[in-house]
Amino acid sequence: MNCLYQRFWHTTVRYKNQKLDLETTYCDSKQELCAKMVVAPDSFEVSEAWWEVYRAKGYSSPARFEIKALKGIKAYFGCGKELHKALEFLNFPAARELFAEGVRGVIQAESFLWRKRGFADAKDYEEHWYKLFKGGCRYYNNVDRVNISWYDHVGYTERAGTLFNRFKSQFMTLEGENWQLRGHFVDSFHSVASFIEFEKESTAILKATGEILRAPDPVCKEASTFMCSLVNKKLSSLNKKEIAILLGAENGCVHLIDLVADGASTYSLYMN
Repeated sequence: MNCLYQRFWHTTVRYKNQKLDLETTYCDSKQELCAKMVVAPDSFEVSEAWWEVYRAKGYSSPARFEIKALKGIKAYFGCGKELHKALEFLNFPAARELFAEGVRGVIQAESFLWRKRGFADAKDYEEHWYKLFKGGCRYYNNVDRVNISWYDHVGYTERAGTLFNRFKSQFMTLEGENWQLRGHFVDSFHSVASFIEFEKESTAILKATGEILRAPDPVCKEASTFMCSLVNKKLSSLNKKEIAILLGAENGCVHLIDLVADGASTYSLYMN
C-alpha cells in the first residue's frame, strides 16, 4: 500500500458557562486549521467567532482572525449564504466548510437542548424533527417503517458538558494500478464507512461500497445499497449534487453522501 493523502476533521460542541462552545479542527498533509464559535443555547445566535490557521501555504506562523460578521447569525439550517458572505474576506476556501461543520454540530447537539429551545419535553422535540426534516433522509422519509425512536437510539434525553462529537477521515492510497479512497465517519449518533476504487488515468470508479455500522434504525442501513450506482462514473467529474442523486437523495444517507463527496474533494486536493 502506498498512502498518498490523509485528511481528518473533529467537531465538538460543549455546554459551558451557559453558552455553547463550538470547535471544528481540520488536519491534512498540507494544512492545520480551526473554526471556533460561541453560540447561545436557546436562540443559536453566534456571539463570537474565530478562524485559526496553524499550518497552511503562505503562513510562516500561526494566525488568528476574529469573524465579527458572524455575530448575530443563527447557526442553524439555512445560514449557508450568511456564512459565505461573512467569511469571504478570509480568501480561504476551507473556512466555509469548517464553519458549516460547526453549524451541523449545533443542529445535532439540539437533541440535548430541547428544554432551552422551548419544547415541552423530549417527545415534543422529536415530533418537531419528524416534521422539520420530513423527506430529508432515508430515516425521515420512511417514518412509517421506523421501529426505533430517536431517543431510544440515543439512549437518554439529556447530556451535560460535551453535547456532541464528530470525527471524519479520508485516506487515499495507491494499490497496484488503481487508486482507493477510504472514508470514515463516527459521531455521537452514527458510524459510517465508504470505500471507492477507481482507475488512475480515467478516474472511472471500479468498485464502491458503504457500511452503515450505527444508525437510528435498521431502515437507515438500506441506504448503503446505492453505492453501486457510482460504478463506471468518473470520480473527477462528480459534484456533491450528482453524488447525492446517485446515492438515493432523500432515500439515501446524508452522512454516506458526505463521505463520498469528501472523497471526491480529497482526490481533487491531491491532484492540485
